[in-house]
Amino acid sequence: MDFDGVFTDPSHEGDACSRQFRNKIVSLNLKELALDSEEKVDSWLGELRARQASCPFEYGWRSEGRISAFTFEDPFIRNIGLADFMDGLVAEGDARAKKVLGELRAREKIPSYGQLSEWAFHQLHLKKAPDPAAKAWVLEAIDRGHEVFIVSNSATDKIQEFLDQAGFPAEKRPTVRGGARKFGLGNRPQTIDVGQHGDLTVQVDTDRPFYESALLELNPDAVIGDVFCLDLSLPIRLKRQKKLEFKWGIFYRHRDYTPTSMVELVTGRASKVPEVRLVRDWSQVWPS
Repeated sequence: MDFDGVFTDPSHEGDACSRQFRNKIVSLNLKELALDSEEKVDSWLGELRARQASCPFEYGWRSEGRISAFTFEDPFIRNIGLADFMDGLVAEGDARAKKVLGELRAREKIPSYGQLSEWAFHQLHLKKAPDPAAKAWVLEAIDRGHEVFIVSNSATDKIQEFLDQAGFPAEKRPTVRGGARKFGLGNRPQTIDVGQHGDLTVQVDTDRPFYESALLELNPDAVIGDVFCLDLSLPIRLKRQKKLEFKWGIFYRHRDYTPTSMVELVTGRASKVPEVRLVRDWSQVWPS
């Protein structure tokens, strides 16, 4: 199981990241660019998000210069993806984006919008919002004699602290494997086709060596995640290569923030990933 988005609802954390990102730009007080208030910066960033939404599979969280997860896949990646879009604008010569970044470099030593997004993430000091239904499902799974592993990009100690606060008893506690670097792409791209978005064939890179090592070691019967690219694309390839069976299934956890574009790709008639099951309720995760 993934952690953020499966055991938690990260929406409020994603919102906080976006506010920190916005507030840093507001603090520059760029009157000459009409970006000297929260309202004006919100308007500019809102316009950029709308432009970006027309091409959701061209930007996102990058690793080794390639997209590891698409814009909008979860509340954190929305901010990362916006930053990627804005860095793209700078590369294209967009005057406003270049001038704002120039001020960030000069005053804050922030060299890119991507670095601003990372800075905003590290400002988070919020308690994670637990998903009670996830806890109930995990406790029942352990009662039935199953092993549950959390494999996450988040740090192990942070997840353990969360499990303490959420009241998981010692005898009914998932095993935690943090720092999984699911986003970390290797140097040998291995893509799978997911489906069509207009004229675009959407492909996801599955070359994720750190995550692959963890999956092959654990040999799970099921995998559950809320971010298709990070959590589920590699299991699909491993299943097709007959390296792992996933005999329970590969489950895509549908949340309020799950992007419609990804749901349509995964569940639509033209979907090229029949191995994945979209689940809205935890009762759907038990083997059929």
